[in-house]
Amino acid sequence: MAGRETFFCYACNRRHEAASATGRSHARYDIDADASTSAVQAHIREFYLQTKGVQAALRILGFADVRIHPPRFGSGWPQREEVEHRFRALVKRHHPDAGGDADEFRRIHWAVEILRRYRPRE
Repeated sequence: MAGRETFFCYACNRRHEAASATGRSHARYDIDADASTSAVQAHIREFYLQTKGVQAALRILGFADVRIHPPRFGSGWPQREEVEHRFRALVKRHHPDAGGDADEFRRIHWAVEILRRYRPRE
């Protein structure tokens, strides 16, 4: 895939080529996408982040078995301390200065920011 534009999709937790059919249909699930093109697209992206994005963030941080229903406002969230503990462990392992993968490091940061942003107040 050298030289081809790719992105990481939080809907299916895979990397897609932007020009492929799957990449075009999953473009709204791009972790690094900018939703500033229109207000409608920004609202759609926000909805997807609150539903599919939260589940993807949980998978990235190793909480694959956690299901929050209804998304965002439901019960079943992992403890804040456990999320932060897993975040610190993964960041330490994947930090580029320690020989880790920069893309994986960005995904981990994205995941913890999503969980911090959408977690309901206690």
